[in-house]
Amino acid sequence: MKENHFLCPTCRGQLIPNNKIVLSAQKENGERGLILIDPTLGEYSAISHKNFNLSDGEHLKVFCPICHADLSEKSNPEDLAKVVMINGEKEETYVIFSIIVGKKCTYKVYGNRIEIFGSDADMHINFWGEEVNY
Repeated sequence: MKENHFLCPTCRGQLIPNNKIVLSAQKENGERGLILIDPTLGEYSAISHKNFNLSDGEHLKVFCPICHADLSEKSNPEDLAKVVMINGEKEETYVIFSIIVGKKCTYKVYGNRIEIFGSDADMHINFWGEEVNY
């Protein structure tokens, strides 16, 4: 299987320098830190510094660590963020994911198709106003 590349939608910088996606995050109290998330869609492990504690239910703002662009999905900035994914066949899609700590929902959007991942994905199932294609 060929690896996927994850890019900032603003600067198109690589977000995965090794084997984790690197994002800059800000908690509701203003505290900032880096988070490293698994690039496998549907896998929700994350790493952060021990002093940057993340609690389930906490809303984050996430930013590109290169250009500092806000990665919030513009139509639902409180719950979702968006990055670009280019697969091994060089097909470009958007990956939209929850920025609520502990919520397991990810959406791979390409053309008029949406693939959903995660046990909490149904919380936004009709977000795009159309039926999801499996």
